[in-house]
Amino acid sequence: MNRLANLAAALQQGDAVAIDGALFDMDGTIVDSIPAVESAWRIWAGEHGIPVPSASMHGKTAGAVVRASGLAISDRARAEARLAEIEARPGQTLRSLPGARSLLDALPDGRWGIVTSAARTVAVARLAATELPAPAFRVTGGDVTQSKPDAEPFLRGIEHLADRGHAGVVVAFEDTVAGATSATEAGCLVIGVLGTDTREQLARCAHVVIDTLESVRVESSGDRLLIRLI
Repeated sequence: MNRLANLAAALQQGDAVAIDGALFDMDGTIVDSIPAVESAWRIWAGEHGIPVPSASMHGKTAGAVVRASGLAISDRARAEARLAEIEARPGQTLRSLPGARSLLDALPDGRWGIVTSAARTVAVARLAATELPAPAFRVTGGDVTQSKPDAEPFLRGIEHLADRGHAGVVVAFEDTVAGATSATEAGCLVIGVLGTDTREQLARCAHVVIDTLESVRVESSGDRLLIRLI
């Protein structure tokens, strides 16, 4: 077994595991925004006269959604901007997912960040709507050239942690196959969170799968950071 597999086995046995930092997907992982995402897709598709994006597009950037839609290349930039505008519209009802607030509150400042496929305006608006703690950094859809499931988004997140002096084991929390695959390819210890994709789907690309973030506990003492599952 490699190091990450050993750490995953320890977590599943209830042991505490030392980590250097944590990365969180946003939609469907800490924010209950999947209904809002799908509503935005329906509005956008209706405006453009195209089929509504499939569930397989969850976890991917607006650019990836647009490219998969079949729209003409000349229309894509405008369509992507419009999708981001719809997704960031005011008045949406959003809430944090179970366990998200207590877990984020328990993590020391600078030791965690967001890795999302959403546009930056959308990410800022959704976190503000839930009143979750602000991350030390965000990697958003506009910060990368390759969407999840490519490793680039989580590699960027790992770089942000390393810039803050936290290079080592990074745990990533994801609710989609695309996101979990991205995190795994980037070298993270990946915890799949149920809610969007199934346990069976996540188990193929995550090291551990949990029902909710309520089962995650964090212990911090000085620079030492431990997580365990209950």
